[in-house]
Formats: sequence, structure tokens, C-alpha cells
Amino acid sequence: MLISSELIPIAVAVVLSLLSGIGVYLQGIREGRIKGTVLDFFTESSIAVTAGLMAYYVGRHQHFDESIIYFSVLLSSNNGNEVVHIAKRINSDAIGKVLLQLFSKGGK
Repeated sequence: MLISSELIPIAVAVVLSLLSGIGVYLQGIREGRIKGTVLDFFTESSIAVTAGLMAYYVGRHQHFDESIIYFSVLLSSNNGNEVVHIAKRINSDAIGKVLLQLFSKGGK
């Protein structure tokens, strides 16, 4: 079967994220923050999809209700730059702590 029950919710999350990314792109053009190039469009769309999928997988991992997951997807993808920046900082901090523990124990 090409479309499984697992792929449909992911596809919905991606579509919602893309719609949100397009909205952020158009709003950025209106505000003069974005020039409106194709590169800007793909940048906003990819950031929105990344943030939306992050919210989707966190919601699934936490066993949230489907409507809460999709709300989180929309909220995260609309604020994609901030969400990706925060996730990057959290990830960097976690890696730093692991490395610090490894080197402070002498690799044991």
C-alpha cells in the first residue's frame, strides 16, 4: 500500500507547515523584511517545514491529541526561525555537556 496510516498525518503536518511558510514569506514581503526572491521563498518554506516537523514529532512522542499536534505545527512553522534557533541552542548545549562530562572523567 502506497499511503499508510502513518504517512497521512505526516503529510498533513508538511502541508500545514508549507502553508504557514508561504504566509510568513508573503508577510515578510509586505513588511519589506524579505526581498521576494526564489531563494527567500525556499528558505522560509524549508525553515517552516523543519520547525513544523519538529513540533509534530515532539507532539507524537509526548502522545498529545492530534488537534494539539497540528496546532503546534502551525504555531511552530509560523515562528520557524525562532524555533529552529532555540532547538539549535538546546542541541549545542546538550552536546557541550556530554563532551564536558567525557573529558572531565578522562573518557571513562
